[in-house]
Amino acid sequence: MISSIRMALTAAFSVALLAGAPAHAACESPADLNGDGVVNGSDLAGILAQWNNNSGPADLNGDGAVNGIDLAALLALWGDTGGACGSFPEHWIDGTNCGGDPAIQIHQFNDDTFILRQSLCTNFEAPFIYLLFGEDKVLMEDTGAGGIAIANAVYDVIDQWLIDNDKETIDLIVGHSHAHGDHVAGDSQFNGQPNTTVVGLSTSAVSSFFGITSWPTQIVEYDLGDRIVDVIPIPGHQAAHIAIHDRATGLLLTGDSIYPGRLYISSFSQYFTSMQRLQTFVVSNPIEWIVGTHVEMSNVPGQQFQLGSTQHPNEHPLELAPAILDELVSGLEAMQNNPHIEVHDEFVIYPF
Repeated sequence: MISSIRMALTAAFSVALLAGAPAHAACESPADLNGDGVVNGSDLAGILAQWNNNSGPADLNGDGAVNGIDLAALLALWGDTGGACGSFPEHWIDGTNCGGDPAIQIHQFNDDTFILRQSLCTNFEAPFIYLLFGEDKVLMEDTGAGGIAIANAVYDVIDQWLIDNDKETIDLIVGHSHAHGDHVAGDSQFNGQPNTTVVGLSTSAVSSFFGITSWPTQIVEYDLGDRIVDVIPIPGHQAAHIAIHDRATGLLLTGDSIYPGRLYISSFSQYFTSMQRLQTFVVSNPIEWIVGTHVEMSNVPGQQFQLGSTQHPNEHPLELAPAILDELVSGLEAMQNNPHIEVHDEFVIYPF
């Protein structure tokens, strides 16, 4: 019986492909294999049609096999993909037009997701800031490097989102990828504001807020209201560092731990363990892109912008493919007994 059902579903999926159904696009739900905006029986048929294959779009977690893990991921994403689709800008402000560029670039990734970038003309760190809207809360990751009116920009985005969604109010949760100054300098602009909670910077404060009882091994869910994110402790760059996995978009926010640039490591053993844990998470969960909080590499493989540079012409894209974690973990494993600076095409391992 199971065999006949599987054959029928496989045949149905094949007909859909012959009918010219679009292939899975990068901005869609990874489980929406035929790109019709909903994860349903057709996509289940796609999983079964490619069962035990070594690769293909049905390999949702990219581990080289279509198996039960991919089936579980598909079932977890069952239904309308909603606002999962998103896109990155063709160009981020890069410090080459200080007279014309804004102090903060606001990019709408999709209806409920915004990425902000602080201009290099205001601070050479030029950090990225994220806003994830749920039905009840909007999670903000980081507040920038200072010298900009970040709160004005964020509350403007929130006000417009409320209008677009016919809502009167939403709670703003100001969290942080980690506690370094170029990611928390704008915190004071949010302290005491209505409907706003600023999460503390210590490991204990982060653990208490998100309900992490076993730091750093426990991964917890945080519900924004019909939008769940996974909070993943990843110390090593900084003690209270976390990653955020947004299930709605498949984005994995990795702060300063992984991005196209110099991956500064304060505790090699902690960082290595954290990256192994994150690699395991990626294997078991469909990830579209890894996105960090800086860009310090050019589009020329292995070429870095000089520390302190306020111009980044021909900058590497913000987003990285999930497979970058395999390369990073392999590099870390090879240098366990002798941590050292090592340049890769898209990042630099930088113990200090």
